[in-house]
Amino acid sequence: MTQTAKKMIQPVTAADEPERYVLDDKPGFLLRVALKTHTAFLTAKMIEGLTAPQFSTLAKLLEVGPCSQNHLGRLIHYDSATITGVINRLKTRGFIESIVDPLDRRRMAIDLTDLGRRVAADAIATIREISRETFSPLSAAEHAALTILLKKVIRR
Repeated sequence: MTQTAKKMIQPVTAADEPERYVLDDKPGFLLRVALKTHTAFLTAKMIEGLTAPQFSTLAKLLEVGPCSQNHLGRLIHYDSATITGVINRLKTRGFIESIVDPLDRRRMAIDLTDLGRRVAADAIATIREISRETFSPLSAAEHAALTILLKKVIRR
């Protein structure tokens, strides 16, 4: 009997099989499903019909103050095309405006209007409620650990 024939008739052992892939146990899949869950809560409950990118834009402007559109996009991890569309929609709604950059008068910056500041503050109160609902199965310690782990993943 040839070596090939001997191999063909030998039983396959667990060591010969590739590692079993269980999608439900994979962090990337779980992150996508968790985001989908959070987004569903956000869509149903966010004030003013704000989308997640619109909320992020208002919240970051409230946090950091006026900044260039390019810098704002980098701060909230949106590419140039996405941040441009978000800013245009928020300008149309009267939540943000273009101003002369207070740090460099030769440039323009994006800033919240008075209405935008009020909406941002109310939206932050709403997102706290949404986040409580999303993360309600977690203890305070688990929530803190999840935050630390996610920051570790995104800050490579």
